[in-house]
Amino acid sequence: MTSLPSHGALKRLVHPAIATLVLCCTSVFGTASAQSIKAGDIAPFEVVYEVGNNLISAGTARLTLSRNSDVWNYSLKTRPRGVFKLAGKGNIEEQSTFVLAGSGDEVQLQPQSYHYRQDDERRRQVDAEFDWANQMITHVYRGNELTETFNEPVLDRLTATVFIMNALRNDFKEAEMSIFDSGKIKQVAFTNMGREMLSTPLGKIETIRVVNHNASGGSRETSTWFAPSLDYLPVKIEHLKRGELVARLSLLSLDNRVTSLELGGAMPLDENSDIVREEAERLLQMELDEKDSVE
Repeated sequence: MTSLPSHGALKRLVHPAIATLVLCCTSVFGTASAQSIKAGDIAPFEVVYEVGNNLISAGTARLTLSRNSDVWNYSLKTRPRGVFKLAGKGNIEEQSTFVLAGSGDEVQLQPQSYHYRQDDERRRQVDAEFDWANQMITHVYRGNELTETFNEPVLDRLTATVFIMNALRNDFKEAEMSIFDSGKIKQVAFTNMGREMLSTPLGKIETIRVVNHNASGGSRETSTWFAPSLDYLPVKIEHLKRGELVARLSLLSLDNRVTSLELGGAMPLDENSDIVREEAERLLQMELDEKDSVE
């Protein structure tokens, strides 16, 4: 009987690409201030992705943006399938709330809270509250509570995606952004790599590929393809480690102010396949090899 992939392997496949769908700004797109967006550019949506790579499918991820009065709720929920589900790992939930501060056409995106849960592991829980009046973040990570100040505007790794989506409408070129992630503020560099035609179940779609990585270096890099014709929603995300594909998010369905689509076509998964076991072992080995690397 084929053994189940280990916990580490499951985490390495499902978690990185989901997290990096996600990620103050020293910008090169005109005079727009850090985090400023046009109020009319943001609207509710729901997108579902298949999570996998070239060989296997690990599950689905649902990205939802909704509004309750003046507060926006942004969530990402990952659900495993096949052997990943049987192993009881890969259930990930992230949620961020934010407001659009200011008046007039341009407003500032300000996170209010951020929460992260992975399976039942308490040590991976993250809770953060943002105090913009005093420019402070109070967060709990691995049971430790800490309050720190920030001088420049900061985003959490979920709301950064909303910002990039809307920055692309205004000739975004590149930016280095302060992102709250896993109990610390990190500098993440984003670069517009230009327009690309992407083959999808819908046919050819023109996209804009944005690459991001830790500004201080490291082996990880994420490419996200945003589709202007679909209100700049991400239609594909690829997470690479040392230049090798770890995980891919591929569009399955979307519902926004532009259109509603059900593409289907999730990759079949043979729960007894040696490919699943071998690929899980490979991903785990990558985790072990990189455990001391700079994230």
